[in-house]
Amino acid sequence: MASYDVIVIGGGPGGYVAAIKAATSGRKTALVEKEHLGGVCLNWGCIPTKSLLRNAEIMRGLSEGEKFGFSTGKIKTDYAAAQKRSREVSARLVNGIEYLMKKNKITVYRDSASFTGKKELSLEASGEKLAAKNIIIATGSKPFALPMLDYSMPNVLDSKKALQVTHAPKSIIIIGAGAIGMEFATVFRSYGTDVHIIEMLPRVLPNEDAEISALVGKEFRKKGFDVHTGTKLAKVKNDGKTVCACFEKNGKTFELQSEAVLAATGVRPNTEGLNLKLFGIKMDRRGCIEADENMCTSVPGIYAVGDVTGKLALAHAASAQGMRAVDHICGKRRGPLDYSNIPKCTYTVPEVASAGLTEEEAKENGYDVRTAVFPLSANGKAIAYGDDTGFVKLVYDEKYGQLLGMHMAGIHVTEMIWGAVGYLGMEMTVEEMAEVVHPHPTVSEAVMEAAHIANGKPVHI
Repeated sequence: MASYDVIVIGGGPGGYVAAIKAATSGRKTALVEKEHLGGVCLNWGCIPTKSLLRNAEIMRGLSEGEKFGFSTGKIKTDYAAAQKRSREVSARLVNGIEYLMKKNKITVYRDSASFTGKKELSLEASGEKLAAKNIIIATGSKPFALPMLDYSMPNVLDSKKALQVTHAPKSIIIIGAGAIGMEFATVFRSYGTDVHIIEMLPRVLPNEDAEISALVGKEFRKKGFDVHTGTKLAKVKNDGKTVCACFEKNGKTFELQSEAVLAATGVRPNTEGLNLKLFGIKMDRRGCIEADENMCTSVPGIYAVGDVTGKLALAHAASAQGMRAVDHICGKRRGPLDYSNIPKCTYTVPEVASAGLTEEEAKENGYDVRTAVFPLSANGKAIAYGDDTGFVKLVYDEKYGQLLGMHMAGIHVTEMIWGAVGYLGMEMTVEEMAEVVHPHPTVSEAVMEAAHIANGKPVHI
């Protein structure tokens, strides 16, 4: 039986990062992954969708050419080529992770693992037995399946199948207006698809600040998306060529027809086959593994990180948790992760980025809340780029002026939100933020301008 200091089950952003950190910390490390390294994020999520969104961005630029003084004529599109490029991008990064495994002398088992004891695993395909002083579960999640949809039908998509289709459908119903649904909507619409967006909650991007959600919903409708909020799926008929779906809203029903339907209604943890009940690892009612601030489960020496914990389904959150687990294994004690200060990004048009508390959350937490908003219509870089839709919103406490949250919509904001994480982590006040000199001309100046507004001393508005 091969024995290790650390075995990681799962090769996604939580798992492979934990494995690298363990190996570079001097621990003999193995990783078990039955599919490609990189997990859903790299293979069927974050990375390939950003590749497709880059295609969509170029399409928009070409279609808006006249306002910049050039004409391209009729644009010919090839969705299959776009998908091919997205797979090539993923493959390149997978190869990079495989190199990192070899570089750091991490043993990789291409297999599935299940527990046979608190510190022992059995590999499904090979039957090999492994032992470790510490085991990190990083098995991720999979799309939540809507019971009314028959996923065996070729025109019923989840986020993975949507990255395998080789043509953009003429029309599509997207159920779920979170980040996944809205990003796929952006891609398909850029290729001429008629897109119907259905969201059960009262607004699109329901986890974002209400003003951000309102702006995105308005912009999507302006661009020709058919958006329905506060709407539930009632029943579906599908002959493989046409989806006929009935929905309920405010006590009334309506029907939509489309070539395809995409379910983007969240994810559920991958725990099947791990044999966790063998020694009673605690799980919550959703089936997520309970883990404390150091990612320790209820069984000493067994850790859980990433989507399988149900804490925050983001790749960078999983990586941070993986590092936290290894720190604990190595005897390094750190404070708890502040999940409210882990940034969120949605790559729609406009882009959305946020960190910290929303205005609503800050009020619920008892703060005397104030806000300051600076529109990108007054930002030189955004105007020069011909894309000045959006704003930067600061949420802060009236008593001390401490920043509680930052919420952005607009061009390049996903590249700016890291600054908010620093401000929030250092508990900076809006007065201190206003003193930070930002480079000109950049969209990031909107953060400084919003801070000036918060201090009652607006400059460029």
